[in-house]
Parts: sequence; C-alpha cells; structure tokens
Amino acid sequence: MPVFIGDELTGAGFRLAGLRVFEAEPGEVEPLFRQALDQAPLVIITARASSDLPPSLLEDAVRRAQPPVTIVPEAFGGPALPDIEHEVRAALGVES
Repeated sequence: MPVFIGDELTGAGFRLAGLRVFEAEPGEVEPLFRQALDQAPLVIITARASSDLPPSLLEDAVRRAQPPVTIVPEAFGGPALPDIEHEVRAALGVES
C-alpha cells in the first residue's frame, strides 16, 4: 500500500485516497521514511517532513525511484517546493 508521511491535515486527504498515513513529528521522519522505502510501492512526503531527512538520503531515494518518491506541499502553509523548471534549465545550461 502506498505511504504518505507528513502533517495531519494533508494526511487526511491521502487517507481518503487509500494511502497508509504517518503523521510524523520531528525526529520521527527518518525511521518512517526508511521503513516506507523498504515496504511501500510509492512514498509521498510533504516538503516540511522531507526537510527533517538527511539531504543525501532524500536525493538518493528520489534518484533511485524504487519505490518512486514524491514531495508534495502541505495542504495549508509549509515551505515552498523547489523550482524544478529552474533547476532543470540550469542543469541543461539553457538558463535564460
């Protein structure tokens, strides 16, 4: 079953969609994330929860894509998501 890790409000929507939901407090995110990577076919984590992970762990999980890992914004508030378009253009050297 796909897994969601994040806040209670956002988790409520994912629970309705049939995901297994973990409402993680700071310090609880990394063990939950590692467990989800080992057991779930899909991992969805909020931007705020992902900020509690070591950057290398998150980058490796996203790059490996086994299981796919998606970072989503919180339903209300929370940090902004990265500007993926800018990052891709910069990586390709086509920054305008």
